[in-house]
Amino acid sequence: MKGIILSAGMGTRLQPLTLNQPKCLVNVAGKPMMEYQLDAIGKAGIRECTIVVGFMADAVRHHFGSRYRGIAISYVENTDYASTNNLCSLWLAKDQFDDDILLLESDLVFDDRLIARLVSLREPNIAVVDRFQSHMDGTVILAERNTAKSMVLKSDQSKWFNYSTALKTVNIYRLSKQSLSDLIVPEMESFLDDGRSDQYYEAVFASLIGSGRMEMCVMTTGNNKWAEIDDIGDLRSAEEIFAPVSVR
Repeated sequence: MKGIILSAGMGTRLQPLTLNQPKCLVNVAGKPMMEYQLDAIGKAGIRECTIVVGFMADAVRHHFGSRYRGIAISYVENTDYASTNNLCSLWLAKDQFDDDILLLESDLVFDDRLIARLVSLREPNIAVVDRFQSHMDGTVILAERNTAKSMVLKSDQSKWFNYSTALKTVNIYRLSKQSLSDLIVPEMESFLDDGRSDQYYEAVFASLIGSGRMEMCVMTTGNNKWAEIDDIGDLRSAEEIFAPVSVR
């Protein structure tokens, strides 16, 4: 299994912290966001990771280099990061789809155990989710018996949308090599051929799940802590969640 981390965006909602550094290097409780991800990947036994860079790409390369704590690091650059979305970033990493992959976005911090649990499961395609709460927004999954029946992007959630059984996507996925080659890559290509480079990769997943072509299971976060950091308010909340425990 390989890791793929999408980290091309400009992080404008975290300004001024992202005026002179990429979002993934902003510190949360004492260390850069992406170190949480790479540390968890390494502890789960994954030894290869590709980072898709864009905004201030050289800063990420300089910080992590070609190896980080036993993980071989490679880079793919999305030079059109300002005009495309993460569907394009994932597409650019398609040459790495010669194994099952662990897909993450670079603005997440979480317990190491979350990745270890995910890697230990047998299902080929898995989305990490949490019970939807009022302060959350973004893509949700409606599931039955731990299997996604539909994935609904934020843009498709009307004011009447029923969130009572909705599960918030954490933006961590385990994807099988076969699903990537047979389903996800062709569907991404179709989106891009239609000029939809402004879409999230989850739009591809939603299309495949909704049409019954791809099965995706869900794994809840359980007692594992996690936070997605889009803006300064999110950063403050994450700092509280992941603050080091003082020893008296």
